[in-house]
Order: sequence, then structure tokens, then C-alpha cells
Amino acid sequence: MNRFSNINLSALPVLMLVAGYALAGPPQAVTDCETYITEPGMYFLANDLVECEDVGVLILASDVTLDLKGYTVSCADNGLRTGGVIAGLSVPVSNVTVRNGGVTGCADGIVLAWAEDSKITKMTSWDNRLWDGPGSGTGITVWYTLNSEITHNHVYGNPEQGIGVWDSSGNLFKHNTATGNFFGIWTNYSDSSGILCNQTQGNLIGIGLGPGSSGSEVRGNEASYNFYDGISTVGFAWYGFFYEPIPAGNTLRANVAEYNGFVDMFEGGWDFAPDATDFYPLDPDGNCWNSWHHNQYGLGYAPPGCMGPPMMLGEDDVCALDDDD
Repeated sequence: MNRFSNINLSALPVLMLVAGYALAGPPQAVTDCETYITEPGMYFLANDLVECEDVGVLILASDVTLDLKGYTVSCADNGLRTGGVIAGLSVPVSNVTVRNGGVTGCADGIVLAWAEDSKITKMTSWDNRLWDGPGSGTGITVWYTLNSEITHNHVYGNPEQGIGVWDSSGNLFKHNTATGNFFGIWTNYSDSSGILCNQTQGNLIGIGLGPGSSGSEVRGNEASYNFYDGISTVGFAWYGFFYEPIPAGNTLRANVAEYNGFVDMFEGGWDFAPDATDFYPLDPDGNCWNSWHHNQYGLGYAPPGCMGPPMMLGEDDVCALDDDD
């Protein structure tokens, strides 16, 4: 299941530390690309990491804090699946924090994989690039991750997801800003997420809950001026079969979704057959798979009566409009 199998870990320089090094010890400087961290502790970037050929920083230990101190990790455009800052991936990790900096030009910007109880906060991840594998071109990737927090980040100009979430559970995505990505925030086969107080504008789709996403709360977000959908719970089909199910059991409330190009709020599915790119049928009995209520929106697409009437909301209702929340 290693999505970065091209990375040759044995070739990367190890940042050597005394065994048992505690978080309370003095912070350690990171100055070079292809650094990986194998012991607990506090680390900081002492300079930009420029044109990294494989990976900027790879965190392979729990109880690690990496403070970028306002510096940026950038990757070489060398045709490889490079990563900017990656935590976990080949080994499970917990209690990892990545904060206060930027990542750009990587096939995967910032990654939490096989992680638990971890945080990505106050990071900017932009203009990361496509590679020929799934999930590349993403600002922040959350994969097989539990009970972690992705907060106060800015993701923009990424050709796939600004924030992309796969096969994960119990994570919080709050007060992030996503602009100019394909998906602003996207979940796939992930459950029990809190998607709260985020601003998504100028993406193709603002916030999308994809197939297999369930039990999540989407509340207090602002999704406007996106090219296609504002907020979607969407399934897919190919050639009229091989259905990926429309998400179910999610609650979407107190969101603002307006001025989006096609529809502001959407519950349904697309068939991507070359001769039939169209909606596939909604529930024939008119059932609603998700709970939509107290949202401010213009145009909605869902079974009749599913979304309820549009509301007029303000800062007291929509925490995306009030960063003090």
C-alpha cells in the first residue's frame, strides 16, 4: 500500500539523534533535502529546502514536531513522485505536528499516512504537480490516518485536491482556505470527519464527499464562486455500471454555498461513459441519503424536499466567516 514506492530510503541521509531523545530537548535544525527523522524530538527548518530530488523531510518517528519557521520546501520537476513533507507512509506514526511554512512544486505536498493523533497547521501548500499515480498533485494528503487535525492551512493552485482524504477516520478539517484547486476539500472512503469553518472559492468543486464517505459533519463552511459545485455528496459510475455509491449518513448544516457555476449543493452521481456523461438516477423512492438543513444556497440538486428551504445566515451561524471561532 506504499504510494511512494519510488523513494529509496536507504539513500537518504539520516538525521542522527541519541536514542530516547525527548520532546523537551533542544530543537534540532534541518538544513538539507532528503532528511528523514527517525527519533522523537523537536525540529525546525533553518533555511529553505530547494529543488529536492526525492523528498524534503520524511518523518518516520512518533512524538515529532517540525516547525518550518516560515521557510519553504520545493521539489525538483524531475518526473519522479517527490514529496515535500511526509509523516508516516512506510511506518505508522502518532503525535506528529507539522507547522508554520510552505511546500510547493512537489507531486505530493504535505502527507499524513498511517498517522494518528497528529496535526498539520498554519501551512501553505501550492502549485504541486501531477504525477502518474493516484492522489498526486495534492496540497495536503491524509491517507489511512486517524483522529488528526488539519487546521488553518492555505492550499491553492493544486491540479487535484487542495486537501485530499482517503481511507481515514475521525479527522478534523477546520479553518482551512482552498482556492484554485480541482477539489478544494475531497474525501473518499473516509468517515466521521469534521469539515468545519473552511473557505473554498475558485476551485472546480468546493467541498466534495466522495464514495464511501459517511458519518461526517460538514458545518459552517463557505463554498462560493467555484466553477462547478459548491458542496457535493457525489457517487460515480462508468459505462452505466460499476457504481461507486453516493455517500450516506452525513450531516451538512449551516453552510453558505452560493454563486457556483453549475449547482450550489448537490446530492447525486455522475456516469462517466463517453457517450453518456450525465447524472445517474437518484433514489427512486425520493429518499435522501444525507441530512441537509439550515444552509444558505441558491440552486440545489437532490431528491425533492431533501435539502430544505434556503436560509439566510450570518457570522454567528457560519464559522468560516468568523476566524475567531
